[in-house]
Amino acid sequence: MTFSFQDIEHSKSVVKETSLYAHHRNEEALFMHIENYVIFHRVPTYAEFVETEAYLKSEHQKQGQDFIKFIWPEDCEIPQPIISYLGSNDFSLDVLELYAAPPGTFLPTKTETPSDLKVAWVRADNRNAYLEFSTQADLEVSEAFAKQKQPYTRTKFANPNFCPIVAIRSGEAVGSIDLYLKEDSIEIDNFYVAKNHLGKGIGTALQQFVMEHADGKTVLLVADAADTAREMYNRQNYAYVSFRYEFLKILP
Repeated sequence: MTFSFQDIEHSKSVVKETSLYAHHRNEEALFMHIENYVIFHRVPTYAEFVETEAYLKSEHQKQGQDFIKFIWPEDCEIPQPIISYLGSNDFSLDVLELYAAPPGTFLPTKTETPSDLKVAWVRADNRNAYLEFSTQADLEVSEAFAKQKQPYTRTKFANPNFCPIVAIRSGEAVGSIDLYLKEDSIEIDNFYVAKNHLGKGIGTALQQFVMEHADGKTVLLVADAADTAREMYNRQNYAYVSFRYEFLKILP
């Protein structure tokens, strides 16, 4: 089966759609770049991009949002005139890559994990540990971001496809992954291991848990092309699927 970025979880509402783009907005998380954006269905012309930028800027300012974000069509390059425009108008550019691990192909990079490590689905008895750990990860962005995101993280449990897992060691959460279960795939999102526990096999144990409970589904994840984590995914036998560009501008 062929997968694409379209198989990645989308919990946002489409507030406007044209033949050129779809405008996604999450009313519960207006502050999050990843939840509010325009995604192009096809490569726009220079004039179309500038017009869409003006539209999104106006809409975000109405909502009190201090950014605009665009997602480029999958596996499509950006024309030079638009690249020049982005560079001269304070846009940051990210290249994201989609990887897939079909059933039975995952190769663990660590063969040993701490004997007192337990990986489990997030349930009532460990939900607080998971939520506190999620906040710890969010604090690496900023204290304000972590405070804003806490209520939103709790709302995700209303999604029946949302099934996070957490790694506990000596009563302390040291790693977690948010999983989104679909008919043919499982998406890995928000993969995080505490910095003081890196290199101890915790990340591998979390992924091994996912693979053991995949029930024949393909495991999908997205990596930043500039992130060294993608090298680990290659060693673990994830297969490269596709790429896409995303660009962000913080509004004055």
